[in-house]
Amino acid sequence: MILERLRKSVLIILFCIILLMVHLQINFSSSTLAGQEMRTQVLYLAGIIDDDLRMNEYITRAELAKMLAKASSYKDSIGNGSMSSVFNDVTKEHPYASYIKLATEKGYLSPYLGGKFYPENNATLIDLIRGVLSLLGYTNEDFNSTNQITGRYEMYCSLDLDENVKLFITDNVTKLDCVNVIYNMLKTKIKSSSNLYGTTVFDMTTNNDGELNASGLVKTNMKGPYILRKTQTIIDVLPFPVETGNYFLNGSASSYEQIQREATSAGFAILYYNETTRTVYAYKEGTSLDTTVNVTSGYVTNIYYSATDNLTPNSVEIERARYYLGNSDVKFAFSYAGTVHMSDRIIFVYEKSSTYNDEDSTDDTTYAGTITSVYLYDTKYD
Repeated sequence: MILERLRKSVLIILFCIILLMVHLQINFSSSTLAGQEMRTQVLYLAGIIDDDLRMNEYITRAELAKMLAKASSYKDSIGNGSMSSVFNDVTKEHPYASYIKLATEKGYLSPYLGGKFYPENNATLIDLIRGVLSLLGYTNEDFNSTNQITGRYEMYCSLDLDENVKLFITDNVTKLDCVNVIYNMLKTKIKSSSNLYGTTVFDMTTNNDGELNASGLVKTNMKGPYILRKTQTIIDVLPFPVETGNYFLNGSASSYEQIQREATSAGFAILYYNETTRTVYAYKEGTSLDTTVNVTSGYVTNIYYSATDNLTPNSVEIERARYYLGNSDVKFAFSYAGTVHMSDRIIFVYEKSSTYNDEDSTDDTTYAGTITSVYLYDTKYD
C-alpha cells in the first residue's frame, strides 16, 4: 500500500513538472516571437532586407552581399548595376552585381581564387562573421594572421554578435540568422568608438533596455498623430487594408485587433503610420518602450507664461505634472486665444525628457517632458 501511494505521488509530481515545462516553453516561444518580429522590423525599416524575405531559407552569397551593402555606410550610393563584369561568374548584367562589387571591394566578403565569387552558393557563418566585423571596422590586422577564422569567431562571440544564433562556424546560414546577426551588429559599438553602429550609420535610437527603436527609423515619413477613439474603428484611420499592416503598440509587436481592443477599452489610442511600408505605431496611455512618443490624459491645472511674454504660454501643469510646450501650435492651443483652458480634460502626446529647469523660474522645476500634440474632443493641435 505504501509503495502504491509513493508511486502515485511520484507520477503526480512528474505530471506537474511536465505541465510546468510546457507552460514555460509556450511563454518562451511567445516572447521570442515578439522579439524576433521587432528585430526583423528594424532591418526592414532600415532598408537592409525586403518585405518578401522567407526567413527559414538558406541565403546565397549574392543575397548576403546585398544585405551587407545595404547595411553599410555606402547604402545610399549603390548603383543599379555595374559597368563591367565583376567576376568570371558575375557579369555586369547580374542582378546583384553592384552589391557584390561593393562587398568585395570593401572587404565585407572574400572572392575565391581563379576570379570567381560563386554567387549562388549558400553563405556560411564564416562569410557572415567576416561581413559584420568588417562593417564594424575590423580588418585582417586585428586578428592572428595564421588563424584568421578562429580570431574572427572569438571576436564575434565576445561582441555578443551571436545572440539568438546557435550555429557552428561552417554551417550555412538562413535569412533569419542573418537578420539576427546584423541586428546585433547594429547595436554594437564601432571599433575604437563609443558610438553604436546603428545610431551612427542609420541614425537609430535605443530603448531603455538597449534594444533598437524601430519607430525612429520612419518618423520622417510618418503621418500622424491621429486619434483613434472608442467610437471609431482602425479602418476609419488607415489608408490601406488593415490586414496588410505591420503593427506595434507602445513599442512592442502587436496586431490591429489588439490595438482596436485597447482603444475601445481605454477610450482612445494614438496612431502614426507609414503608408509605404504599411507600418503602424499605436500608443495607449501608459509606459512606452519608445521614450520619444508617450500618450496620456488629464485635466489642465495650470498654464504658465514667460516673464517676457505674457501672451504665449511656455509650460503647463497637468494634474501636478509639469510639461514644456513643444511647438507654436501647441502653445497657441493653450493661449488666451486658443481652445484649451483651465480644467479642460485633454489627451496629449509628449516626449519624455530629463530634468529641465524653467528659464523664467527661480526654483528647480522638474518637467516630465515636452508636449508635441494635444487633443480636445475632436480638435487636434500638433
